Amino acid sequence: MKGLILCAGMGSRLRPLTYSRPKHLLPLINKPVLFYGIESMIEAGITEIGIVVSPSFKKVFAEALQRVIPSHIRIELIEQNEPKGLAHAVSVARSFTQSEEFILYLGDNIIDGPLKPLIDQFYSDNLDGLVSVSPVEHPERFGVVEMSGNKISKVVEKPKNPPSNLAINGVYLFREAIYDAIAKIVPSARGEYEITDAIQQLIDDQYQLGIFHSPYWWKDTGLPQDLIICNQYYLSKIKGINNKGMIDSNSSVSISAIIGENTKIVNSVIRGPVIIGPNTTIENCYIGPFTSIAENVTMNSCELENSIVMENTVLNEIPHRIDESLIGGDVKMMGSSQIPNRIHMWMGDHTLINFPK
Repeated sequence: MKGLILCAGMGSRLRPLTYSRPKHLLPLINKPVLFYGIESMIEAGITEIGIVVSPSFKKVFAEALQRVIPSHIRIELIEQNEPKGLAHAVSVARSFTQSEEFILYLGDNIIDGPLKPLIDQFYSDNLDGLVSVSPVEHPERFGVVEMSGNKISKVVEKPKNPPSNLAINGVYLFREAIYDAIAKIVPSARGEYEITDAIQQLIDDQYQLGIFHSPYWWKDTGLPQDLIICNQYYLSKIKGINNKGMIDSNSSVSISAIIGENTKIVNSVIRGPVIIGPNTTIENCYIGPFTSIAENVTMNSCELENSIVMENTVLNEIPHRIDESLIGGDVKMMGSSQIPNRIHMWMGDHTLINFPK
């Protein structure tokens, strides 16, 4: 079985961060979202993985993957030239999957659980397709399945009146028949070829579709608050203190923390769970729970909690505590005591800043 991960989405709801990097490479506890899916596939024994990407970000993906993928794993980047939907993204990967079965994974989803049980069920039940589902409170926001016994009888994309509370959570298994189904469907009202329509076509053509009732924690990382929630979840799994840096005698680190190599903690309070990457300097700061700080960051006289700070960023003498924030790479936030007292900003499109009164 091969693996296929879809990563061609534009990430418009995560702008301005996604102007410079794809949303699938935004970090959770200092590791790109995409890598969680790749690691799950490798753990399930999959050694050939295709990743569908936008041509504008192909080089960025190649550079990120080159640094971390084991040598025995074959990764192929597949271009989707136009954003025409998930089913279209699958269709452009046919030259990669060929006639083999494949597991399909949405690259901006986080699912904390093994894929091997899905693969085992797919083969043991001799299915033509398998869809992983999770019960949700608001199924109208998702693709939803309607069941007839243990088989799927209907799939609906974001229905006004959901037939069940079982939402498709971004993991699917297919045989080659999915490509014939995609060839039969037409664009939806929003102009995209929907994977849910392709699944419905398989059902209409009398193929056997089953579901995997996922017990795993699951989150779509399409919004800034979703990234922060996922970051909280993975930080909460950190146990104890793993320090590879330097903590001076005037600093304290409590609860749980990971501190990278060559990182310096000076006259600061660190209350975990926290992760701080290598080659970072934290001085005269308070770093509160559920915070991820990447590599090569410099922070001085700041208070920060429940936030994500990306690489090569400088935060200096910020007069207010920063909370529930995403701060990108190569950012500079500087406090100033100059008169007149003023705020000086360079702000791009789609930026959000909340000032305390």
